[in-house]
Amino acid sequence: MLKFSCIMVGLMALLVDGEPSLDRGPSTFRVASYNMLNLFDHEDDPAITGDIDDLPIATTDGRCRSLAAAIREVDADVLALQEIESAACLEWFRDTYLDGMGYDHLVSLDVGYYRGVENAVLSRFPLSGASAPPMIPIDDVVRHGGGWADPVEGDDTTTYQRTPLRVDVKTPSGYEMTLFVVHHKSGYSYRHRREGEALKLVELVDAVRAGDPDRNIILLGDFNAAPWDRSMDVYRDAGFIDVFADPSVERARTHESNRTIDFILMNSAAHRELIPGSQKVHETKSPPENYDWRTDPRPDECPSDHRPIWIEMTGSDRT
Repeated sequence: MLKFSCIMVGLMALLVDGEPSLDRGPSTFRVASYNMLNLFDHEDDPAITGDIDDLPIATTDGRCRSLAAAIREVDADVLALQEIESAACLEWFRDTYLDGMGYDHLVSLDVGYYRGVENAVLSRFPLSGASAPPMIPIDDVVRHGGGWADPVEGDDTTTYQRTPLRVDVKTPSGYEMTLFVVHHKSGYSYRHRREGEALKLVELVDAVRAGDPDRNIILLGDFNAAPWDRSMDVYRDAGFIDVFADPSVERARTHESNRTIDFILMNSAAHRELIPGSQKVHETKSPPENYDWRTDPRPDECPSDHRPIWIEMTGSDRT
């Protein structure tokens, strides 16, 4: 009877609030993604002027605190971020609001995006091999089969808007993986461009796989697409697994507009180390229904229009 009671207590712990109760020992780690909605510091960047001047949109102390609170609650070991002004901005945010979290490793690379934001990673584990070449061409990709969107009339863009950030991670147990932090072009009308970006990213991934076919690879971030969009088909066709498509896991909305547009995609090598049931969309406070993001200031208690997503993995390669 005692053994049965202990089993039931363990099962109940797994079900509380829908969150798995996991022993995050030395070989277990958490990977997360969070679009921070234009994290800008209070230092003037002369390269960002006019309608997108960085100082008027500097993130308030209150919103920085709510962003930090969400990050502390998620408590990821490796945190992929989108919409970060710069490495200097992220260092300021980390040192000011995330003290004690152990994020000793940081990378954020400028990709020449006109709005002045980029992808980044905060990590408790060493990072290496960071790369995000600006303005990678996407007009040379080949679209096999049908179902592709037509380009927007007048859109003559031929390059990646925000190049994915590639970075290698090595955990204390020696487990190694490559992340590609994604922030695809937004807007329903721009499906054609997102498809081109997805096809190009698969080419970048294939270059990694060519050198190491067994490499653990994770694509994560803001894909600005629904699970059924053609751009997401590109990743499935390339062998990537959408971890939130697991029928045993509820696919919660990742954006306050009640859309699911943030994803964690794993190749089969990395997916072997996924801890089943650890997939989570972390709830944060959203503005009231009458809030207009075009004209109303963002409430300090509402950190971002996106919600953090995370998974847990075991830090040893499974065959």
